[in-house]
Amino acid sequence: MTTPPPSPPRHPAVVAYLDALRANGKDSTARTYGHYLLLFEGWLDRARIDLMRATTDQLAGYQLWLSTDRPARLREVRARTTQGTAVIVMKSLYVWLRKRGFLIHDPAKKLVPPSTPTSLTVRKDHLTLQEATALIQTQAALIEQHPAETQPRYRALEVRNLAMLSLALATGRRVHGLVALQLDQIDVERNEVRVDREKGRMGRVLPVAEWAMATVRRYLAEGRPVTLDGASSPWLFVGMNAACLCTRAVGYVLDRAVAETIARNPDLTDLPHKRISTHSLRVSFATLLFAGGANIRSINELMLHRTLSTTAKYTPIPISDLRRVLLTAHPRA
Repeated sequence: MTTPPPSPPRHPAVVAYLDALRANGKDSTARTYGHYLLLFEGWLDRARIDLMRATTDQLAGYQLWLSTDRPARLREVRARTTQGTAVIVMKSLYVWLRKRGFLIHDPAKKLVPPSTPTSLTVRKDHLTLQEATALIQTQAALIEQHPAETQPRYRALEVRNLAMLSLALATGRRVHGLVALQLDQIDVERNEVRVDREKGRMGRVLPVAEWAMATVRRYLAEGRPVTLDGASSPWLFVGMNAACLCTRAVGYVLDRAVAETIARNPDLTDLPHKRISTHSLRVSFATLLFAGGANIRSINELMLHRTLSTTAKYTPIPISDLRRVLLTAHPRA
């Protein structure tokens, strides 16, 4: 049973703002902002405050609520990063409304988002080479649990999951970019993926490792036709009742694969203590490339980062490597 997607924001001003983001090619930003603005709309409704008539003091009450409210799914209040993002998104909405002439003044201008400690690295658990290999091998083994003769559709879904996880690990694509892949963006002969646009930046053609593209070829031959069952879809990854997968479906597939990997590989003692998310696969991609000798400029291009400083956060240099470089290169070491 699939969980229905959350309701989109309803206020005309919010809908217009999100539409403007999408019109500028910022689909991923619109999806993320929509989540936070839906939270803001809910608070406005409960407080009986009109979004277009809200005062600075009232919006300060929203910021205070973010720091004290305990969502039902959490045991404690929201993290400061989440609070900060919610305030920043709300402020960006009012900036846009002011620039478009919908408001005379910006009531959120004086609000200051809570500061968070800066970090030189991306604080996200990621997979080692051994763990990544075990994850792919485990997902491949799950396919064989469903014979093609008696359970063709379940087998097809497992073949899809293998291709999806393999492509994520082999390309470092963001999860939104992964589910947005279309058939005409995949070149199985040249082992390439074409990224037209991502996060407002023009894309490029990305190479894909042969082993990962082999799983995609298998999915296109064995899995996708069975899953579609005569239907058509331009998207690469499809479901039994969906022409295009959502990001939460990818998260569910990954959670299940990680749990199965832990159960089948008791020697991976660190993996049970890690929180592996879809973004962890992106961090794993960068970390494994860097450890394998790839230079940071090449990783920057493969990850479609705007700046090298962003890529550097994904590729921290271990102290052992720094020590070895110092002893090797320093004239008085």
